[in-house]
Amino acid sequence: MNPTTLRPDDGELVRQATRTLRVATGADVVFAGLRGERGIRISSYSGAWSDRLGSIEVQPARGLGGVSWETRRAILVDDYRGARTITHHFDPQILGEGIQSLAVAPIVVGRHVRGLLYAGNRETAASEIRPGELVRAASLVAEELRIRDLVDERLEIKVRQTAAGVPDQLRSQLRQVAAETQDPETARRLVELLGGMPGAEPAISSPDGGLTRRQQDVLGLVAYGLTNAQIATRLGISEVTVKSYLRTIMSRFSVRTRSRAVIEARRLGLLPAWPND
Repeated sequence: MNPTTLRPDDGELVRQATRTLRVATGADVVFAGLRGERGIRISSYSGAWSDRLGSIEVQPARGLGGVSWETRRAILVDDYRGARTITHHFDPQILGEGIQSLAVAPIVVGRHVRGLLYAGNRETAASEIRPGELVRAASLVAEELRIRDLVDERLEIKVRQTAAGVPDQLRSQLRQVAAETQDPETARRLVELLGGMPGAEPAISSPDGGLTRRQQDVLGLVAYGLTNAQIATRLGISEVTVKSYLRTIMSRFSVRTRSRAVIEARRLGLLPAWPND
């Protein structure tokens, strides 16, 4: 098992953040990028006239983003063209988009700047973007990256422990990560991972064939303590669909509550029986 193959696409996380932020702020253009080996390359943009922003690769102290990188603080400039406190390495891209005012916030995970999130306007002042919204959006991306890093770290430990024959001690930690992550794919894959860990009861089929994979996903998240609404968000389905799955599961097990369905599924080996539950 390679832990990196389980990690959702960080680029998609950033793309979603740019789209959401543009709607929330009303900014003319929002763009962002994550740190790579050479710098922070802009990889996502919403509201741009062309692909020119994709040629920006920020280095510390270069441009508005470079200052934000160095200081780890959000920065606003109302007049980008005339700003004297920044270098103008990226004028062709920024001014080529007609951006007059620009704000940027760093995406900070732990002590490291992992990316930058920008919001720009072509006419109105950057202060109207409300920097608090920009900072909050960057913080949400940073928190999700932190959780994904933690998952990777735990999985690497798991692989080493399994190779060395060390008993599994990661269930409760992975369950906590699954409950914290805002990414549906991360939660889904953790459900699968927990179900396949050494020490889990074998998957015994019920008389009519057991649970489908999606039913296991839903019931696994119920076992984490998530509400129907939270399960719907994490699996990318509607709350009505979640309720439909649960009705089917409860009918199959002849029980009347979600918690009893979890107990029955674990008894049959269709869900892992975690210690300390």
